Amino acid sequence: MEKSYLTAQKHWEKDELDEISYQIIERNYNELLPQAYEILLNADSIETVRDTLNKYLNPHQQTRLFSEQIPIIFSYKGSTGAALYYPDNEGNFIVLVTAVNTYGKEIQKHVLLLAITLLLLSSVLTFFMGKIYSGRILLPLQHLLKELGRIRGNNLGKRIKCSGNHDELDKLTASLNEMLDRIDNTLKSEKSFVSNASHELNNPITAIQGECEISLMKQRTPEEYIESLTRIATESERLSQLTRHLLFLSRQENDLLQNMVEDINLAILLSELCEDNSRINFIIQQSGSTNGSFMVSGNYYLTRTAIQNMLDNACKYSEKEVEVILKDKKESIIIEIKDQGIGIPANELPNIFQSFYRASNTRNYAGQGIGLSLSLKILSLYGAKIEVDSQLNAYTHIFITYNKPILRS
Repeated sequence: MEKSYLTAQKHWEKDELDEISYQIIERNYNELLPQAYEILLNADSIETVRDTLNKYLNPHQQTRLFSEQIPIIFSYKGSTGAALYYPDNEGNFIVLVTAVNTYGKEIQKHVLLLAITLLLLSSVLTFFMGKIYSGRILLPLQHLLKELGRIRGNNLGKRIKCSGNHDELDKLTASLNEMLDRIDNTLKSEKSFVSNASHELNNPITAIQGECEISLMKQRTPEEYIESLTRIATESERLSQLTRHLLFLSRQENDLLQNMVEDINLAILLSELCEDNSRINFIIQQSGSTNGSFMVSGNYYLTRTAIQNMLDNACKYSEKEVEVILKDKKESIIIEIKDQGIGIPANELPNIFQSFYRASNTRNYAGQGIGLSLSLKILSLYGAKIEVDSQLNAYTHIFITYNKPILRS
């Protein structure tokens, strides 16, 4: 478009401009698109002009050129052109300039080549920088995986050190350490359980075998055979009961929950358990703000077994009266079992619910150390909480708490 203006000025403004101004126009003309093809038409000869314009412009472009007298850009045989209507004191003219912008194409090629080169360089640079930084980012994770790979079944006490950055990796490390703690504790409990179970099972089996061997060593009287069979029957019953308890402790909670769950009236259940023992004093306490409901959900047989174990312990370790109190609170139901027996050493109190654990002051009392762990598993399964308060050679108080369901209006 600029070339068309310069062409018009070069041809028709020479007589109207001073020499310096015209030289400037002529220099700009020679510098801008020197290979341009120019056509100068006299717009006053409309018929002649139309034949030439029809080669380059369509009717719509021609109408705009004459009516609006604005430059028209067009394309002709692969080149770009501009048509300009130029009125002058010598007449009205039309300037057509077409050219192939070789310089622009060269620039376009260079820019395209430069863009491709920069793209390749940036891709290579991004690849290597990403590899370096990803290696640095993944280095702590690789270290973590390496440390985890070193932990085996024989060194579960080993823990992974935190970096101290307090980031997500530290949180992951802490979670893994907590998981290792749980696995370690579980495996230790399993080993202890198996060891204790083997020992407890071995005792009655050894007693039965020994009794049979002694009885078969020589001819015995009927009374001696009866006495021997009585001891074998006692050990067999002990073995049978121990086996049932072990099978129960080994069952998962989902299996236990499949047992029939029903509504249990604790007042009736405790009355049945306490009435057969004259040493147990059963008391029911109700507050004025409650409705006196002692209903809880659970398996009747299992719940009865759990509470029976605790009552048996209270009676076994105490020669005095045992008090059982059933309380109806606003939000909970509480069973208190109080005895005035040998008590539990304070440092051993946290361990009493472990399988096969027996306090140091119970060595002279019969038992296998399963009753409390069995009771805890059963009662916890049905939503009860157990707390124990005890003083050595004074008393033991057990609190069993059931939370009442929240009633919504």
